[in-house]
This record gives sequence, C-alpha cells and structure tokens, in this order.
Amino acid sequence: MGEVRDLTSARSARGRGAEHELSLPAEPGAARIVRHWVMRVVAAAGIGGALNQLVEVLTAELVSEAVKTGTPEDEVDVRLHIDDDGVRVAVTGPGTPALPSTATSLALVEVLSNAWGSSRGRDGQRTVWFDVATAG
Repeated sequence: MGEVRDLTSARSARGRGAEHELSLPAEPGAARIVRHWVMRVVAAAGIGGALNQLVEVLTAELVSEAVKTGTPEDEVDVRLHIDDDGVRVAVTGPGTPALPSTATSLALVEVLSNAWGSSRGRDGQRTVWFDVATAG
C-alpha cells in the first residue's frame, strides 16, 4: 500500500469539534484501512456501539466505490467532522460514485444516514458526504 497520511486539526484532536483527514492511494485494502481508522477516531470522540459501526461501514462502502473505478496512482481523501450533533464524513476521489448511481454503497448511505449529497470539484474529483446524528 502506498503512503497513508492521517491529519488532525481542531479544538480537541481527540474529541468532538475535531476535524480528521486520512489520505491514501486508491488501492485494494484501502477500505479496510479506513474502517479501522474511522472506528478509532469516532470511538475517541466518545461515540461507540451501533453508531460507530454505522459510520465505519458507510465510510468503507464509499471508499470501496472510489477504489473500484480509480487507479493506484489516484488518491482517496476521507474527512470526518465530529461535533455534538453527529458525524459528517466526506469521501473524495476520482472514482467516487456519481449521482444518480446504481452503486449499492449509495443506496446504503441514502437509507442509513440522516442526510447525504455529492459534488464535483473543479479538478474533476467527486465528493460524496453523509451525516449520522448522535443526538435524538
């Protein structure tokens, strides 16, 4: 696996209100690495159980889609924002599924997240994001 960069900046790098970013090559195994990273980051913010697993699975699904249509030279960026309301995850990469899509990952995100969307940057890369609420 190529270079993996884990960047954190926030009021509290280990808590809520934090911004976290992981960049890694679009290679097989990327989704597994992201799952473990997301699980640790979300748990460190005090979010456990089913919500932690939900964020972990949805993030891995989006990364898997990005890897399927990307190349190892491409990079996939995963950003997490955790605050008192919940978790927002954004996955950016050249192979991230477009809207509308028949990708199973987007169907899961649509059904299991509280909100989600997609945008294309000037560089042609697509970002898919989703929110999971932690409060009522």
